[in-house]
Amino acid sequence: MFAQIVKFLGLCEEECVFCGGPIYSKDQGYFCDTCLESLKPYHPIEYREIEYVSSYRVFGRYEGVLKSLILHAKFGAHVSLARYIGKVISPYLWEYIELINPDIITCPAINIRRYWSRGFNHAEEMLRGANVPFVKIFKRTGFGGPSAGLTKEERLKAVESHKLREEVIDLLEDKKVLIFDDVLTTGATITRLAELVLSVGALEVHAFFVAQAL
Repeated sequence: MFAQIVKFLGLCEEECVFCGGPIYSKDQGYFCDTCLESLKPYHPIEYREIEYVSSYRVFGRYEGVLKSLILHAKFGAHVSLARYIGKVISPYLWEYIELINPDIITCPAINIRRYWSRGFNHAEEMLRGANVPFVKIFKRTGFGGPSAGLTKEERLKAVESHKLREEVIDLLEDKKVLIFDDVLTTGATITRLAELVLSVGALEVHAFFVAQAL
């Protein structure tokens, strides 16, 4: 009903933003059913070792419809798309959750400038769409922009803005933590987050990504 209302008010698209086809979905108003049905897990994904991370899983490759969906959810500030992504990946995320049995599930924070412009944390909304409970253990400092397009050295500098929330530090000792994020690119962000968690006594860090960049 909400998607139909915003479409009537001109707040969503008349045609699929990826292929131009007609939109019939009641869950969101930006992608057609054909494009959405193409969202399948991509295997085999080339897994590489990530420092401080015991294991991780990836739903798909950062290309095509999945890439467009993530970009529109984040930079188009479409919370319905973020939750739809969560709905799509939910069976695969829950399978991994049941496998590793984490004590705490969390995701990266976004800085205040991104929150002001977007109005929500897209990773949190993806977890809500997947019906996955989570705890906010990270915060961001500064007003840095998006990491897309940054060099490896610039990314390493940028991720220093990720910090632990002081009030949850004592909760992490001897805990197995699962960190959820949208895109795995260089691994700089997840390495920083895992290092922070392990530095205060966490037992293990695992990760799940919606997509892996090529």
